[in-house]
Amino acid sequence: MRLGVLSYPQAGRIRSVAKLVKNLGRQMSNVVIRKASTDDTDALARLASQTFLDAFERSNEPRNIRAYVKQAFSPPQIAKELLEDTSTFFVAERDSALIAYAKVRTLQAPECVQSQAATELHRIYVEHRFVGTGIGQMLLDAAIRAAEEAGHDVLWLGVWENNPDAAAFYERFGFNQVGRQVFMMGPEEQTDLIMMRRL
Repeated sequence: MRLGVLSYPQAGRIRSVAKLVKNLGRQMSNVVIRKASTDDTDALARLASQTFLDAFERSNEPRNIRAYVKQAFSPPQIAKELLEDTSTFFVAERDSALIAYAKVRTLQAPECVQSQAATELHRIYVEHRFVGTGIGQMLLDAAIRAAEEAGHDVLWLGVWENNPDAAAFYERFGFNQVGRQVFMMGPEEQTDLIMMRRL
């Protein structure tokens, strides 16, 4: 599954580094990271839809991406995934609102991921106004801890080859590219980089 941009692409929205640092302290102070439940279904579906569009809509055919979002992030689909034994969702909550989320799932890893006990960082997205505040790192830390506690020795992910900011984010946290895989955006075939980190 394709992951979003967790570096700070909207630099123009912050007028100075000083303002960014000030905002960071205020925004991080009341953010809670927790496991999601079925009670979060509707809010999580809205967040997942919007953050995916924010990350990729400008770089893709609108009809294709909106069809994908409608299928992948509908409330029934999110509810189904929340109940899967192979999946765990983490959400970042601020003032009773969901502002970011991550999903870890355990399925068969690609051949290039050399492990018999790997798990996938399937999704991680942050609401655009909180990108660059460290919330993505908090969710990544939660995913890594959960993978380690479950006995996994590798965490892997797929990131779009045209999303270098996201790839650079994961590299900073110990992920290395090990292969490629196809990602279908509707009828369009795209390429994701497969990255992994040993735990």
